[in-house]
Amino acid sequence: MTPEKTVNAGKTVNAAAIQWDVKRGDVAVNLDTAVELLEGAAQGGVELAVLPEMWASSFMVDGGASVRDAIADAERRITELSGDLGLIVVGTNYEFAKDDRRYNRALVLERGVRLGAYRKMHLFSPQGEDRDFAGGERPLVVDTQIGRMGVAICYDLRFPELIRHLYSEGAELLVVPAQWPEPRETHWRVLARARAIENQWFVVAANRCGVEASLVNDRDIAYPGNSIIVDPAGNVLAAGNGTPGAVLAQLELKETAIVRRAIPVGKDRRPDVYARFRSER
Repeated sequence: MTPEKTVNAGKTVNAAAIQWDVKRGDVAVNLDTAVELLEGAAQGGVELAVLPEMWASSFMVDGGASVRDAIADAERRITELSGDLGLIVVGTNYEFAKDDRRYNRALVLERGVRLGAYRKMHLFSPQGEDRDFAGGERPLVVDTQIGRMGVAICYDLRFPELIRHLYSEGAELLVVPAQWPEPRETHWRVLARARAIENQWFVVAANRCGVEASLVNDRDIAYPGNSIIVDPAGNVLAAGNGTPGAVLAQLELKETAIVRRAIPVGKDRRPDVYARFRSER
């Protein structure tokens, strides 16, 4: 599939980027909040909902088997809920692998079915994420009922190499669960719009609210709750203002095809030349 072709070019999709103050280690409270906000979004006609990064527990020191089991149970509950509500839901949590490695893993859930999983590729070393997690190695583009979807997680947004690959694999929209702190909130907005403009797709990016102590130095980190939804021309359709809840927008999927026809970035790319750049290093 070429990037100029879209699966549901005439479809309108109601999307939500869902944000709240994710409580570190308190899986029960976070699950209750996620369920409440997803149910409210579904009642409003939402079809696609993106949750914050590490929505069930936030980043934490390993809480032991009980917390691991609670996270797994929370993910099962949200999978079931996506079926009950007829939703596509994307969010990330800890994945505790059999080799004792930990991953920051996103799941794409569609109406009770797990369509795909993506392990965060780029780990945020200034906060020690690279010490606590193993990095993923496989990107994810998955076919959903609303079109082909690419997945990135927070810091991944800074790496256009990954994002362009998702575009080249035919993704029509990008979803981004995140915990992006307040001191760099300008970067968040600019990068979300840039990734939308350069790849000519919708971006639905969910960023948490609240304040949480750093695991590196115990200093408080503020999160602005500035979730954002951007159209293929880079226009901001909706943005959060720090209040917990759902940031809502309608995605007119035909706009992806219109913008890609008007400015045929996919056709005008020069991958043959780019390959020579790499070989000449």
